[in-house]
Amino acid sequence: MSQYILGIRPDYDGLMVDPVIPATWDSFIVTRRFQGKEMEIRVTNPSHVSSGVRSMEVNGRAVEGNIVPVGLIVPRTLVEVELK
Repeated sequence: MSQYILGIRPDYDGLMVDPVIPATWDSFIVTRRFQGKEMEIRVTNPSHVSSGVRSMEVNGRAVEGNIVPVGLIVPRTLVEVELK
């Protein structure tokens, strides 16, 4: 379900996080298993937009774009995303 509603889906290079949500949402948190590892994905929407990733951090490390690279995924991964 999260693959389509929240825009979190597998990609060849890792896990894509590309939410399309109601602009009224301030944030959401989802837990997802990917390649046998647990990931907590926290999305904030300070500008109240419907889509577009402004920034993303994986375990405190800034990542370009909106794909969590496979090489950064550890058994308990924290992904923090801010929408534009």
